[in-house]
Amino acid sequence: MAWLTYPLALDGSREFECGEKTAEQCAYYMQHWHFWYIADYVYALPTVAFFMCAIGIFILGHILSSYILGYRRFRGPPIWQKCIAVVRYLSYRGFHIRALKWNSASVGVLLLGLAGMLFFVFMDLIPQPYYWSDEMYGGSPPLATRSGWMALACMPFVFATATKTNWITLLTGVSHERLQVFHRWTSYAFFLLALLHTFPFIVYHIHWQDMEMHFTESLLFYWTGIVALVFQAWLTFASHSSIRNMGYEFFKMTHFFAVVIFMVTFFWHCDYTLTSWDYFVATAAVYVPCYLYPWLRTCFQYGTSQRAHIFVEDNGFTRINIPADFHWRPGQHCFLRFTSFGLLNTLSTHPFTICSSPSMNPDGQSELVFYIRHQRGFTARLYGHALEHPGVSVPVLVDGPYGGVNLQKYRDSDHVLVVAGGSGAGWCLPFIERFLRSATPLAGVVSDHGIATGDAKEAPAVEEPPARRSSRPLSLRIILATRDTSSRTWFLRTVGELLLRYPTAELSRKVRVQVYLTGDAAKEVRPASANAGEDRSSPSTSNSSTDRIEVHVKGCDGTVPGRETEGRPHLPSIVAEEAAKSAELGESLGVYVCGPDTMQNDVRNAVADQNLGVLKGSKIGGVYLHSEHFSWA
Repeated sequence: MAWLTYPLALDGSREFECGEKTAEQCAYYMQHWHFWYIADYVYALPTVAFFMCAIGIFILGHILSSYILGYRRFRGPPIWQKCIAVVRYLSYRGFHIRALKWNSASVGVLLLGLAGMLFFVFMDLIPQPYYWSDEMYGGSPPLATRSGWMALACMPFVFATATKTNWITLLTGVSHERLQVFHRWTSYAFFLLALLHTFPFIVYHIHWQDMEMHFTESLLFYWTGIVALVFQAWLTFASHSSIRNMGYEFFKMTHFFAVVIFMVTFFWHCDYTLTSWDYFVATAAVYVPCYLYPWLRTCFQYGTSQRAHIFVEDNGFTRINIPADFHWRPGQHCFLRFTSFGLLNTLSTHPFTICSSPSMNPDGQSELVFYIRHQRGFTARLYGHALEHPGVSVPVLVDGPYGGVNLQKYRDSDHVLVVAGGSGAGWCLPFIERFLRSATPLAGVVSDHGIATGDAKEAPAVEEPPARRSSRPLSLRIILATRDTSSRTWFLRTVGELLLRYPTAELSRKVRVQVYLTGDAAKEVRPASANAGEDRSSPSTSNSSTDRIEVHVKGCDGTVPGRETEGRPHLPSIVAEEAAKSAELGESLGVYVCGPDTMQNDVRNAVADQNLGVLKGSKIGGVYLHSEHFSWA
């Protein structure tokens, strides 16, 4: 604290006198883009305004789509439908770089990033000069001054997009995992501007050959700045997936440690210059409540005595069952903190997608079910523990749920297409169960929260009112691509169990499951005389001539309406086929995908093409897309 300048104040002084400067020099120095004493107003506040305007656009769009114009009964005139199609096209269209196995962000997000880049370049590099005389105008080069204030203004928004619960998600409806791209990009801008703040001082003092003197005498500004920059570099580059995936627990611990050191040294470095400390106050006001809220919710709403039962499924998935008394939507995930696997795992949380639906009976006990394909690190340790102790009960803290599908968009879709790959099989199950519940008379009337008026096993048949019948999908098509035979068998058996629990009239017309076998799975189930591309069968599951897959469910024979096919699914054709069927009746289509990057890219671009078709006169009532990535962090 001795490094700080006394007496301490929240804001620094703006007092200025021209002194020995001529009137012309003084007038030049006090120009809007030059004057150091108003630099925070000139450069930091416009940066804040840029971020707030971008957020405001998404808030407006969220209000319009969710509360005013988003209901199925209002599809609007053709011009409005085309405007929606344009927005969706920009939101979905992306690019895949095969050599890097990398998907770009959507065109709309890229354009937003381009707007941000142009803003920072123009604000920082267009104003002149970059340097001036130390004796005449002070020792802070103009380029360094501009860059420093703009970097400081980025800080609250870096932290605002960092937490699972945050104000931006609350106001815009954009889930925290989708904000991660903006968290990273804002962090890059923050770091690059910090470099542009640092290097002009180095260049300047090397030119005047007094660098050593400043390093030895100006402890506050130079050494605190260097330490802050080093830890900021670690925060920026060590967060890349190639490094993060090497050890997620280690990454989380070092990330929080580096944040603390960075904030303390950066706070000292700013030394209440003008309004610099105001941005720390703003950062704390934005971040601290969002950081504390999940902890408080876990402790006081969910409790600290929760226990999870862990099993290993036949296909090698680790299944986690946790009793729950809250509701959730398909596609949502929870962060689990296991407190019995050592200190490092106790201090870190892991996000897992919920693969079950809440109980239909208001008095019944819901259960969170997670299916996890073990990789390295903690998931491998959890898998090994479940093998050694089947059904073991371990203490766990639950934080969630987060993310998930937009139920309004789901209900407003006349037809639903769900696409998954590999371990995304478990992600499909809540969609199937929700659709079967809404289509089963015994399930009663499903509310917006997924809770029915009675128990599915005991409630009498209830004819659903026309208003509700029109607010649910009419058909569901599931596409699963897997190279694992055991996963394919497990998935079909689990779907068969769901179908037996919710008997639905005209099931084959409403639900269709297609399993595509690739790699080892295709080789294992391929009959010797079969040709590639035809439907396959095996002793455990097979296709009949009536286009149904036979499944053995707990010793009883059952069938799943659908077909098995060898080879990768041609997803653009499947999306186009479903869109064409919907267009014939002027109905809408909702597409939901969870899978690897190539699958995500094929589906999102196929849906983007269908929205482009709306601009060309397609009669379809709209094509909506929800993407769920295996790894979004």
